[in-house]
Amino acid sequence: MIARRAVLALILASTPGAAAAAGRLLSATGTVTSGDAQYKPGDALPDSEVWLASGTATIAIDGGRFLLTGPARMTPRKSYFRLNLGSLLSVLTHRAGRRFAVRTPSVVAAVRGTDFFVEVGPTRAVDVCICDGALEVSAKGMKTLPLAAKHHLNYKFWNTKTETVGQPSPMRGHTDAELDVLRGLLAAEKP
Repeated sequence: MIARRAVLALILASTPGAAAAAGRLLSATGTVTSGDAQYKPGDALPDSEVWLASGTATIAIDGGRFLLTGPARMTPRKSYFRLNLGSLLSVLTHRAGRRFAVRTPSVVAAVRGTDFFVEVGPTRAVDVCICDGALEVSAKGMKTLPLAAKHHLNYKFWNTKTETVGQPSPMRGHTDAELDVLRGLLAAEKP
């Protein structure tokens, strides 16, 4: 019996996304890879860097749905995503004590159950939009900025030599229709 369990563990460890799964790929219009592994809908995603050369990928974690748009590089974790390039539209359920963040090269957006959008451009400038809810944006050399909105409040952030600067900017990169799709996917999650 112990030998069978060991063999099963080895088989599971060799399948894409089996070790330290950080979420599940629901759908993709582009190719999702991590190292030499390629992922298809239904596969668990590793908690290592994931690449999306182009297109979109819909990702599920417990209590959250995410639309990644490429080209994108990100590392999914259960309590945060590291987004190095691309955009991430997010819908999270509100739970007491739940903490979730999106970490970028310039800023960290810490959320508490909200709908939000983060985009990291090739110059490392970051757009953050509160679609519905609240979050705090923090960065080196910048006072923490609390943001709250019922319908889209967008800020752009960029680094200077000495600090991170942020200012209001127009909403871009996502739509209410995309948010509605993610909300529907989340509502269908089994408790």
